[in-house]
This record gives sequence, structure tokens and C-alpha cells, in this order.
Amino acid sequence: MTRLVTALSLMATLLFVPTFAAADFEPITTKADFVSLVVGKRLNFNDDHVKVRRNGKITGRFGGDALKGTWVWQDGYWCRTLTTHSKNTDCQLWETDGTDFRVSRAKGTGRSFVYTK
Repeated sequence: MTRLVTALSLMATLLFVPTFAAADFEPITTKADFVSLVVGKRLNFNDDHVKVRRNGKITGRFGGDALKGTWVWQDGYWCRTLTTHSKNTDCQLWETDGTDFRVSRAKGTGRSFVYTK
């Protein structure tokens, strides 16, 4: 019985960890904040990186190849159009915890990943 209670307590704790971690990220809601927080910085994701430039360009490396594209701020989302790789447009929700950036594709309804500085 003690093992069962311990196991249930551990499971309950693990279920709530993502909720607390998610609360640390706050959405970036304006272009001015996005420019201040993101533009000009090298953002890393595993072995890849991206740099969002003030002139509306995106540069970096993804999968060992050059990454290029353009971006605009639209209705509270960062919308990027890649000219390499998948060559598509995606509007993304960006959030920050003050250090890192969580990016969620498809206006926040798609897959998420975290960029580090």
C-alpha cells in the first residue's frame, strides 16, 4: 500500500510539472517587444541557429545548410516565409521566460520548440 501511495504521489507531481514550467513563459505581443527582445540575437536550437534581422530577413543554419527567409509582425504573431528548406509561411506565437524563447507554430496551436541565446 505504501508503494502505491508513493507511486501515485510521484505521478501527480510529474503531471503538474509542465503546468508550472509553462507559467514561466510570457507571450511577446507587440512588434516593439519582439524587436527589442529577439532581433539581432543569435538563437540556438540543438546544432542549428537563426538570426532575425531588423531589415525583415532571417539567416542561419538548419540541418547543416544555410537558412534564409523573410519575416513580418502580423496580428500579434511573428510570420516567417522561408526561401530555403520547406519554403513555406508560418505565423508563430513567441514567448519568453526572460532568457529563452518558446516558439509555437500555427499561431500557437502547432508544435513548440525552445530557442536559447
